[in-house]
Amino acid sequence: MAIPSNKPQNRILLVGGIIFALLAGVVVFIAVSKSSSTPPAQPETPVVVAETAITAGSQLSAANLTTREYLNIDLPTNYYTTTTQVVGKTLPVPVSAGTPITEQLLQATTGSGGTSTLTAPTSQLPIANNDVALAIPAHGATSDTTVDQMTVGYYILAGDQIDIIGDLGGSTSTSHQLQYVFQDIPVVAVGYPAATTTPSGGTATTTAAPALSAPNYFVVEMTRAQAEEMTALLTGDYTAVAGGNPALVLKYVLRPTSEYGTTNSTGDFVPKIENISGPDTTIPPATDQPVTPQSLSGAFTNS
Repeated sequence: MAIPSNKPQNRILLVGGIIFALLAGVVVFIAVSKSSSTPPAQPETPVVVAETAITAGSQLSAANLTTREYLNIDLPTNYYTTTTQVVGKTLPVPVSAGTPITEQLLQATTGSGGTSTLTAPTSQLPIANNDVALAIPAHGATSDTTVDQMTVGYYILAGDQIDIIGDLGGSTSTSHQLQYVFQDIPVVAVGYPAATTTPSGGTATTTAAPALSAPNYFVVEMTRAQAEEMTALLTGDYTAVAGGNPALVLKYVLRPTSEYGTTNSTGDFVPKIENISGPDTTIPPATDQPVTPQSLSGAFTNS
């Protein structure tokens, strides 16, 4: 009796195997493509921040604290990761909602004359390697640079980091170049005028300035070169020709804490100055184009 041939069945199995292999290859290709096109998640760490605005002298509690995830590259210096680490401690300076609660804030003190300053174990200002501290005035001489307008309504405190907007001046009385002249400048101290009271029939006494009062000056941390440039801007003596428009510092602006620079492992302060590339394309780079009367006019011209 002849044995029936199984070649058709073998062919079917062979074709099925080839189709299965092709499908598996497509599935693997799609999976690899998705994994290669999706950037890896950036590591994050919880940081204790103020849930609400907290006034100076308040005791920290679970009600006025929370945690927020920070990218590891943006972590503030000497932060806390759980609210239980700081609950019950007294905050000596006022902070706004969202401000990270750090060791520096808890160590801040109010000195003579109402100076809010970050203290170090040696009572010296915490200046990073290769930087210097420079006192700058809290207001200018024009109506748009009054102390409240120039200092973000008095919300600049020790521990903040600010940008500075200035008018670079020009060779004529009508020429102006307005731009960010400095970015990511740490504020290490804020000086307030002493509040003096004289009771009837008594002796005048001096007390510390209350929260959100008008500051007199800021002590900021800069490189030596920046300190020279800032001094040149503040003097107003750098006019190209007689009758020109001198350089002028116009505004101090607060940065969000997520865009604070950090001190690296060698003790150098590394500012976070944004560039055109990357996700923060709307933030001016260090060499952004200045606003001039001509560019300002063009920006608001109907096309």
